[in-house]
Amino acid sequence: MPKKRLLFHLGFFYLNLIGFFARFLPRRFLMAMAVLIGNFYWAVIRRDREMVRRNLDRVLSDPQETTEAVRRTFIHYAKYLVDYTRMDRLREDDFYGLVHEFSGQEYIDQALAQGKGALILTGHLGNWEMGGVFLTLLGYSLNIITAPDLGPRLHAYRVRMRQGQKIKVITMKDALASSIDALRALKANELVALLGDRELFGRGIPVTFFGQKVFFPGGPALLAYLSGAALIPTFVLMGPKNKYRCLATMPIPLQGTGDRDRDLAEQTQRIAKVMEEFIRSNPDQWFTFYDFFGRHSVK
Repeated sequence: MPKKRLLFHLGFFYLNLIGFFARFLPRRFLMAMAVLIGNFYWAVIRRDREMVRRNLDRVLSDPQETTEAVRRTFIHYAKYLVDYTRMDRLREDDFYGLVHEFSGQEYIDQALAQGKGALILTGHLGNWEMGGVFLTLLGYSLNIITAPDLGPRLHAYRVRMRQGQKIKVITMKDALASSIDALRALKANELVALLGDRELFGRGIPVTFFGQKVFFPGGPALLAYLSGAALIPTFVLMGPKNKYRCLATMPIPLQGTGDRDRDLAEQTQRIAKVMEEFIRSNPDQWFTFYDFFGRHSVK
């Protein structure tokens, strides 16, 4: 069996294993186990460790600080998986036990008051999946734009977990169809959440990110441009005592010069700047286990 296929099956088995134990073991116990599993993964999987370090070398200037941040990244990711496998069973009362603060919720409410919906912009930072759950627990109608997984079983697993919280999933199998679905949801004054830090389809916009030219996805800026909906950076980060900090910031303004390509390029650069600021503040929660700057580099 090819190595990648074997790793996929092991990863899928691991998710189901955590989900099984999460049904009857308390979260605090699972979080303690996550520290051990994260440290084990960090120690054993050299390739992933080196990829994370290569990325964080561009974020942090102190090599010793980088070394420790790499190890903590694996621990935080193991904790992310614990809550990810439990999220379909969470209910409204769980929100207050899991969340330390929700700063900036007023920006979401102000955007919805305009009747154009709102775009929730996030990245592979913290626990973006729990962010969606928290929004639905608070009563918001939420759609998530997602890329299809390499394995159909994993994709079905992710859809099932989200639908357990009444999250509507828009899969990017076709760019036009997914855009129409997203615009329809915004027109209905709903939230549309999307990740804005990885370009997957070769149609990105060049930005400067941690001092290097890379491609970022143009979808977030384009949807904001077409819909007039506010684009609100929102991140869910693990804080003290394994509680989350939900942080929404002021919407990223869209520059309206009339030159669409120029406006979209400027908007996407602003997105990159916001991502950079949050990653720099929380480098050990940026879950990017591949050579980000190599894969997305503008040649």
